[in-house]
Amino acid sequence: MASEMKHTVSAFDEELSALRADMLELGWRTSLAMEDAIRALEDRDNKLAKAVVKGDREIDALAAQVETAAVNIIALRAPMADDLRTLVSAIKISAILERTADYARNIARRVPSIKAKYPKKLRKTIATMNDAAKEMLVDVVRAYSEGDVALAADVCKRDDIVDDLHDELSKMLIEFMIEKPDQISQAAHLLFVSKHLERIGDQATNIAEMVTYSVTGTQAKAPDVESTKLAA
Repeated sequence: MASEMKHTVSAFDEELSALRADMLELGWRTSLAMEDAIRALEDRDNKLAKAVVKGDREIDALAAQVETAAVNIIALRAPMADDLRTLVSAIKISAILERTADYARNIARRVPSIKAKYPKKLRKTIATMNDAAKEMLVDVVRAYSEGDVALAADVCKRDDIVDDLHDELSKMLIEFMIEKPDQISQAAHLLFVSKHLERIGDQATNIAEMVTYSVTGTQAKAPDVESTKLAA
């Protein structure tokens, strides 16, 4: 009986480890899609943009695989407390990562339509914003894998950086539209790119909240940045 119990516990641990590995791969593939989408935009690389769009199907499949594995573990193992929260969080986080990858795909889809040459400062701001959002995503997936609440909290704080860059980029693009009214439709595509990157930062924050829930059992809400700004 003791041997059977030990085997069951060992098998359960292996299933959880495999699930965490899939989550890390899902996070890695999503962050890579972000990187490739912005590089395709910078280089006007339509071939790379198409690869990002095509690769989104693989990310969707991996997210579905994670969700199915988590549901099966819950059904077969009837986990309790921490383990149950870990599995429930995996289901929710995989859905968030799948949605995040959709933002990268949508950026890539706009690449063929963006033909105008933009000022270097504008391009640099987009790259900086993408790097900040991508680092949030990478770190929050690691926080989930390692159960690191402190890292999750740090990710939430960094969302302010992405929001500020979005505001800065939006102002730059509006100024660009005023200076070059013939490029308004082109600049509008970049406004959508900026908004997608801002939403990716928000999604990383949502994952961070799930990490806190997974480890502590409490749902930590990120501060309402807009309310704080209005009160200041």
